[in-house]
Amino acid sequence: MTAPQAVDATLNVPSSDVSLEDEAPDDATVVISSLPQPAAEPGVADDATVEIPMPQRVLRKVGSGWGLIQGHREGRSLIPKRSLRQLLEGLVALAILAALSPVLLVVALAVKWTSEGPMLFRQERLGLHRSTFKIIKFRTMSNKNSDAQHREFVKKMLTSDDDVDGGEQGVYKLVNDPRITPIGGFLRRTSIDELPQLWNVVRGEMSLVGPRPVLAWEADLFPPEAERRFAARPGMTGLWQVSGRSTLDFKAALELDVLYVEKKSVWYDITILWRTVGVVFNRSVAR
Repeated sequence: MTAPQAVDATLNVPSSDVSLEDEAPDDATVVISSLPQPAAEPGVADDATVEIPMPQRVLRKVGSGWGLIQGHREGRSLIPKRSLRQLLEGLVALAILAALSPVLLVVALAVKWTSEGPMLFRQERLGLHRSTFKIIKFRTMSNKNSDAQHREFVKKMLTSDDDVDGGEQGVYKLVNDPRITPIGGFLRRTSIDELPQLWNVVRGEMSLVGPRPVLAWEADLFPPEAERRFAARPGMTGLWQVSGRSTLDFKAALELDVLYVEKKSVWYDITILWRTVGVVFNRSVAR
């Protein structure tokens, strides 16, 4: 996917023709669920980023249609005020963190004692409407390592129709990755390394269920149809995790992310959470 092209253009889209999710307050981020086809404007190329006076809703032109990538008022946060659902998720995540605090402390000390570097790993990822946030995990790789091999592996998976050498069947897993620490493999197979992400849920940056939080350079390689996955907050678990986990390739995972956004509901999330418990203990799909 090419990077969005900034253009100086204004589209005359009446606000009455714009459908907003829920009753968003005036200073909240809103999601445009349907838009009429804007009139053609000279000099506006495909994949262009265009500002329209609604006010300052930022959209991306994808082929012949338009899709929201961000929506905000100048000087306001890209993340909307929390809904009741988000508040409940945050309280649940906080309660789990409190209950598991002894386990988290032991794991943190084990990470520190078995390899050099910090106990926690922080990395910038893309969240709701491509807003950025710092994901938190237990560190499972050696400190200050190169991700060149990983980048090349993911690029081939997303841009090639052939089998990719160098990795096992999985979303982004490399065979015998030398970067993994002595305890890192166990933490990954059991998903214990992801427990600190509960704090991202408390902060409202993630949900318990949602698409996988991706890196910006990964998103630059996504096909246009995968853009819809950014209409939901990334989750600690999701549809791809309970539909094959590491036995799926990256393209299949993206398709499942989009499918989740289309079917998202409270009951659907509860079903995925329940299925996640079984997947975590199923070693045949854990990597």
